[in-house]
Amino acid sequence: MKVASGNDQSAREALMRAGLDLFGRHGFDASSIRQIAQAAGVNSAGIAYHFGSKDGLRQACAAAIVATMKERVFGAAATMPPLEGLSPEAAVEFLVAVVSRVTAFAARAPESEAIARFVVREMMEPTSAFETLYEGLVGPVHGRLCTLWAVATGLEAEAQATKLAVFAMVGQVLYFRLARPAVMRRMGWSDIGEAESEAIATVIRANVRASIAAMSEGQP
Repeated sequence: MKVASGNDQSAREALMRAGLDLFGRHGFDASSIRQIAQAAGVNSAGIAYHFGSKDGLRQACAAAIVATMKERVFGAAATMPPLEGLSPEAAVEFLVAVVSRVTAFAARAPESEAIARFVVREMMEPTSAFETLYEGLVGPVHGRLCTLWAVATGLEAEAQATKLAVFAMVGQVLYFRLARPAVMRRMGWSDIGEAESEAIATVIRANVRASIAAMSEGQP
């Protein structure tokens, strides 16, 4: 059955936006097909038509997050620079550029709120969508960033210290999305705009550089 609610692609995108928001706010079980369709402004049959099922919609939301965040981490090409011949200095600059891009997205992009809610819920209460997020985003991206961290520091990419350092770098950025109201109140900010986002990124970049420098000491 074809949904008679406008262009197929726009209906699909509206359902994904609604699903992402409602799954993140209320959870999968508490978000009914009717609620999602109403929020999207399309026929309830649209979920089955475009995604096969409500779980199919959840998986599509997770896959969309993977694609969006890979682009935010690695840039428009969503790829990491070639490692052959990459200097430690160049690896550091790529890592701090990642911090800049992801901080700007997390702090300022309106869609980052729904993405954060969805991801945090999956981290707290993993479902099948967690596997999509982990296998498509967390594992591969963390692994690539660990490889860059290894080039920057001289440590092994799979060393415990390397993996924890990269998690710590990512965690610094995420805090400013998850604790946005507390940050704004403590800082006396009415909003987080370009200037505030850059102030946050400046501090995190400095922390990353300091961490890399400290971990590089004593390496051959």
